Order: sequence, then C-alpha cells, then structure tokens
Amino acid sequence: MTNIKNIVLPMKKHCFFSCLIAAALFTGCIKDDGEPYTIYRQIDNNSTLVSSLYGYMYGNAQTDIITKDTFELTFNERNIQDLDVYLGIKSRFYIYDTSHVVQCGYVYSYSDTMPTIKKPNCEVFEQITWNSNNNKDSVFFEGEQHKLKFHTDIHIRSFVVTQNGDTCYSPKAIKHLTSMPSDVWYQRKDAPSLFPAREGIIAATTEKGKTYFYGGRGNINCYSDMWIYDVDKDTWEQLATFQPTDVHPYSGPTERCYGAAFMYYNSHKNDTLMYIIGGEDATGEPTDGNFIYSLKNNRFGNTADHPNNRPYVEKLKKPTTGLVGFSIDAPNNIGTVHVIGMGMMHDEMSSVTAIETQMFTYNVAKDLTTEDGTNYQSWLTFGSLAKEGVLGDKSAIGYYNSVAVKVNKSTVIIGTGVSSDDQNMKRCGRLFYEVKSNKAGEIVCKQLPAPPEDFVTRSNAAAFYLEYNHLGGTYSNFYVGSGVDENGNILNDFWAYDLANGTWSRKRDCSNIVRQGAVGFSILRVDDLVNKGAEPQQRGIFAFGKGYNLDGESTAPTVRNDVWEYLP
Repeated sequence: MTNIKNIVLPMKKHCFFSCLIAAALFTGCIKDDGEPYTIYRQIDNNSTLVSSLYGYMYGNAQTDIITKDTFELTFNERNIQDLDVYLGIKSRFYIYDTSHVVQCGYVYSYSDTMPTIKKPNCEVFEQITWNSNNNKDSVFFEGEQHKLKFHTDIHIRSFVVTQNGDTCYSPKAIKHLTSMPSDVWYQRKDAPSLFPAREGIIAATTEKGKTYFYGGRGNINCYSDMWIYDVDKDTWEQLATFQPTDVHPYSGPTERCYGAAFMYYNSHKNDTLMYIIGGEDATGEPTDGNFIYSLKNNRFGNTADHPNNRPYVEKLKKPTTGLVGFSIDAPNNIGTVHVIGMGMMHDEMSSVTAIETQMFTYNVAKDLTTEDGTNYQSWLTFGSLAKEGVLGDKSAIGYYNSVAVKVNKSTVIIGTGVSSDDQNMKRCGRLFYEVKSNKAGEIVCKQLPAPPEDFVTRSNAAAFYLEYNHLGGTYSNFYVGSGVDENGNILNDFWAYDLANGTWSRKRDCSNIVRQGAVGFSILRVDDLVNKGAEPQQRGIFAFGKGYNLDGESTAPTVRNDVWEYLP
C-alpha cells in the first residue's frame, strides 16, 4: 500500500476532490473496506483521513490513549469466581463534518498488526461510548474490552463509520502488552462427571511433572480409579478403574483415601511405578495394604512389574492413614530416597490409635520375594521431625493429615496437621520443617520460622511450591492454605513462605470455596490464556476437597470436583 505524502488539500474546491475521487476509482486507488483510504492521506503527525462521502471527507486521528490496563476477579454465569483482564482506551477524531459519522469503535487482534473489521482473527470492542455534538469538528469516543488474554501483545485500531458505510481507520495501530495479574485465583474446568467429587485423593508427580491421582472419598464411598491431569489441554483423563481382584490379594488396591504415594523409576524395565501406601476406607478404618501401579502398562503391578518380581509390596508395621510420602535425593551417591511416614496408626491387637512420629524409607534391594511375606526388610527407619530441628528420636514429633511438598530434588517442606504432642489428638501444630540433604553428606532437618499469630493451626490443608520469575524478579515460595481448624471449622485462607527471605505473608484467600482435604500441586502452564513466552510459567493448583461455596449455598460441607489455579 503506497502512502502519498505531498498532496495539498484545499478545503473548499469540491470539484477538485470529485475529479480526484473519479481518478482514484478509475485507477483502483480507493480500497475496499478493510484498508484506509490512502490516496488523500498524509502520513505525518497530522494524518489526514479521507472518505468518499460526497466526494471527500478529511480530518486527522489524534493518538489513541490507553486509559485502563488492569484485572479483577468477577463472577461468571455460573456464579463462580473468574479472572477478567481488561483495557480501556479513548480517542479523538478531527472530522470535517461530524454529522456524517454514525459509528465509532475499536478493532483488535492478537496476531494481525493492522486489524480491520472484516479480517479474520479480529474482534470489535464490545463497550463503546461517543459524543459528536459538543464539537462540530471532532468526535470523542472511548471503549472498554473485557475477557482479554493476559500478558499478551494486542493490536488495537480506532475507526469511525460514515452514513454511506465508509470506514475510516486510524493510520496506526496501538501495540500493547496486556497486564500480568498476580496473587489471584481463577477457576479451571471442573473435573468431568465421570470423575466424581471427592476428598483425600492420593497424588504423586513424576520427574517430568505429570501428576497421577488415585482414589479419594466421596460423600459415602471411596474410589479405586486412576486419573491424570493434562496441563496443555486442561482436561482430566481416566486411565482405569481397578478392583481388588486385579492384583495379588495381599497387596489389593482397596478403595481408599488419605494415603500417600511416591514415584519410583525402575530402570531395569524402563517403567515408572507409583507406590500407593496406607490410607483408609470410607468408614475411616486405616489399611496397611500397599501396592504399585505401573505407569508404562497402566495396571496395578504384578510380579512382572515389581523391581524384584515380588508378588506384593511389603506392609508398614501398622495400618496408617493421613501419612505423608515424598522422594529426596540423598548424599554420598546413595541416590533417591523414597520416604513414607507419620500419620495416624492403628494397632489391631490393642485397638489403640496414635500419631506416628517416625518416617521410613523404601529399600528396593531388600524388598525380596518370599513365600509367606514374613522375611522382609524393605522399610528402613529414616528418622523423625524433632522440636529441636534435627532428625532423630529425641523430642520427636509427628503429624496426622499434614502436608509434605517437594521444593527441589534435595529439599522437602513438611508441616501443620494434628500434632502428636496432644494426647487427645485434637490440637494442631503450627510448625513447619525443611528436610534436605546438604553438601556435608547429611540429611538434616531445620525448623522454619513459625507463621504469624493470625495463622490458624489446621489439618487437612493443601500446599504447593512455586519458583518463578515475575516482572524482573525471581521468587521461591512455599504456599499452604485451606484445611480444618481444631474446632472443626473449614478454612480458605492462604499463606506463602518466602524461602529466600525466611518470611511469611498472607495471600489472597483460596477462591470463594471453603474446603478441607483438597489436593495441591504445581504445574507448568502453557495454554490458551498465556503465550509460550509469558511469565510466570509455574502455577499452583488446588482441586477437589470437601467444603462449601461462600456465595449463598448451604454451608453443609459436601465433596467438590472443581479445580482452581493460582497465579502468583
């Protein structure tokens, strides 16, 4: 498209313009709608707009000004909290005769650098206000567009439409990077109807960042199905539903909730195994039936899947529920250590329940096949959290329904939950611990600074860890929230611990859902809302749980199947 820069525009010689219009029509210089009329346009600071209305129309477009660039939490048509990123813009067009203008507006595109109304991938602002009556030679208008993609380049162009249908565009489009929201929750897609709502789901994440989910408890029953969340598609995929008869009866995958799991890579068979340990049935009865799930073969493991061709997984010393599981790289070339422990254990002989203080490691080399399952040593003592902040038996402390979050390959944060310090097993601890391997070849435990006094002690919380860049800064935060307090009140507050500064801060509450027994995990987000180059890539997820909605529904807790994403 050729710009003609040196044309003099006499304001009163209409016949001169009529001849030029005729010449332009004859030569094809006047363009179809979708391009500016360039034959009479001077491209400079006083750009002239020309239309074929009565032979001509002239004026210039003042620079468009962005007036709003922000985000807010709104409620969608389902009365569910959602994230809205929006822009406001205002313009002034100098026009020869404003009485001929019948419409003003803005057209935008994420991909087209010069958007127009009729082009594909171009949209028109939904909210426009304008007034041409106050000034004979100017049209003032402004617009606002909601539900934009955040932290994404957008190209915006103002335009006016005349009585005879001519569209005159601003000669330049504004290129603008939309705002990057922070410290907000917004709702992802609910799990499908085939994935019933539940609490206490058992989850573990592979080294490649894929999280698998097993079991959980509904309002009445527990489940024995296996699912995976596809981050890119924002969808839940059911891998299989299993029954106890699918595997060896000693290791039966009983329908359960509030167990623990870890991932073990079996290099000899090029297969990742998900070890699922402990938990409880729908009545709250703890179980010691442990088993493995083969990710490669999508089945509960048998002798062909077990690292040592063992027909089942060794039991812990007592049935335990509400325990934690994680993996940590040990020093001195020991490799990855898989840890299970704490929780509420049940002594079948005496019918006594108590909170376990010890944690145990799984030793695959000692998990050997035996005929009766009595000759085993695969669970070895790892150690205990201690009030003094060291691993060991002295002043050991344990938690029931606590959180354990992996920070990196060598560090895990554990904390909160019902404390073994309370003989009535009602009071919750407020301490958090960092368990890590150090350069001296030791696994050490450090007590983190206690949260502020207004942090309510709790159990059944959800947590995740995020390390991300945001607007030029790098952050490393452990997040924890929701849960139930010592009096049975369900919570939705949300807290962050800054590992770099050793400080706690309260964040935006966990959406409008109050819940306990949710599952928390982190993801790398690349989807329709964010460019592949956007930041931060890492997000947190809280999903499922048991609770209620703050917006008018009954406060009687019920299981949920909604999924919420936190943008730090």
